[in-house]
Amino acid sequence: MTESVIEIFDRVAERYDDVLPFFSEFGRLTARRLPEPQPGGRLLDIGTGRGAIAVPARDRGYEVTATDAAPGMVARLRQEQPGLDARLMDAARLEFPDESFDVVTAGLVMHLVDDAAAVTREVRRVLRPGGLFAFTTPGRVPEGFEFADGANALFGEFARHLPPQGSMGAPFDEVETLTEAGFVPRRQTDLRLELPVPDAETLWQWFQTHGTRKYFDDLPPERRDEFRRRLIDDLEGRRRPLLLRRYAWLHEARKSD
Repeated sequence: MTESVIEIFDRVAERYDDVLPFFSEFGRLTARRLPEPQPGGRLLDIGTGRGAIAVPARDRGYEVTATDAAPGMVARLRQEQPGLDARLMDAARLEFPDESFDVVTAGLVMHLVDDAAAVTREVRRVLRPGGLFAFTTPGRVPEGFEFADGANALFGEFARHLPPQGSMGAPFDEVETLTEAGFVPRRQTDLRLELPVPDAETLWQWFQTHGTRKYFDDLPPERRDEFRRRLIDDLEGRRRPLLLRRYAWLHEARKSD
């Protein structure tokens, strides 16, 4: 990740996943779909944040190592989970020997890195033969899915006001990236989440406490104010209770022998 992206996650670390338990809930959904660990099964979680996947994976019996490039995230995770092996590390330069892990996970982080192919190659290097790489991304809207707020449409509309190279991450084709790195893609599953939102201002504050913060920081101030006003107007016109309804695609692939 670039220094600017790392700086964003450092800034939001104190409130990350506190306003709404979005990442922890998606982390639990992801961890539940992992295979049962074998005795001594080792799992590496990259871009771990507050351990959304790492903690439930550990509770399932994996020997977990969690890494993140943001010092603030690692510091908070170490404070909250003192027994967890949490390390400051760039996902594109993993400081582990070859074939160290049985499973590598990445929760809603691969679309934020600058070079998803480089990260995928590193993941393959540290996986044992036949090891599993499981990661989530936003991706296309699943069939039959409906948002309960208008934020997604606003993000698309206001993207034209971002500066060149604004926001973060780079688009990538998951299947192509996995295949080129030497993985055998197995399946893609859409995970769905619905959380109650007490009021419109809470949803706006939630957007300020994770990676989306950079999107708003990159908008001109007047456009940021307009986005907030239109988001709140949209929510205030909707039926109660307010809901945050989101999805993520879980991609699973095995390292070829």
